[in-house]
Amino acid sequence: MRKKKSSFFLIVFVLSLVCFVDGTAATLQDVKMRGRLVSGVRTDLIPFGFVDKKGMEEGFDIDISRVLARELFGKEDAVKFVTVTKANGVDFLNEKKIDVLLGGLIIGGSPKEVIDYSNPYLESGYLIIARDDSTITRYQDLAGKSVAIIRGSTGDIAIKELVPQANRIAFSDPSEVIQALIKRRVDAFVDTAAMVIHLERRNPELKIAGYQPFGSVPYGLGVRKGDKEWLGFLNTTLKKMDETGQYKKLREKWLAESLALLLGFKKPEITNKVKKNGVK
Repeated sequence: MRKKKSSFFLIVFVLSLVCFVDGTAATLQDVKMRGRLVSGVRTDLIPFGFVDKKGMEEGFDIDISRVLARELFGKEDAVKFVTVTKANGVDFLNEKKIDVLLGGLIIGGSPKEVIDYSNPYLESGYLIIARDDSTITRYQDLAGKSVAIIRGSTGDIAIKELVPQANRIAFSDPSEVIQALIKRRVDAFVDTAAMVIHLERRNPELKIAGYQPFGSVPYGLGVRKGDKEWLGFLNTTLKKMDETGQYKKLREKWLAESLALLLGFKKPEITNKVKKNGVK
């Protein structure tokens, strides 16, 4: 009888270990045992993530990852960056190819039943980009206009709710949107402030149609569904960053110019842009 009871408890113990290892609640322990954080980041989304001239990852989310590594291991370089895209980031997270998903991740931008989100670490809004000769200055002006959106984006949801009279035309890539704008197939494009500012700087034929963001765009970190211990660690670290002023330093480092533009303290340079009178 004692032998059967011992065998029973041994089976239960082994099963509990299997559940712990395979379940979603083991990330914090896995990361600590590995000795390195694996962070999923975008490298095509300035200022959140990009590759500099030396081939190194840089950006707002890159620095947040380094802070997480320092909090875990006492050193900022204890992190491996895995490049993700908007399309595969959630899959990489759920397939355990990464420990945490960043990459300008908008809270609610992915189905909530698929992943969990941290508390917001950045609040932003949406902006409109249009051609230089456009008379659009606010989102209400989009009524009756052809408005480009990225398929499945939160910008699409915002325009659907705020301007139901707009004719929304879906694209899969920002480069397609730019060509549609230049060739006058659409009147404007709506997306996050970070995306719009990034596109405006690289396309002299276009302008930001008014510098007053609208709507709400909260950015956060993504974790696997039900990973409460890991999520608790991330939220605690984010709160600590706010209390110690680390947030402020990162915002000044990566977002100062964008914030100045949005708040009207600094207007965009018109270098290489053609003025209405034809003089460069």
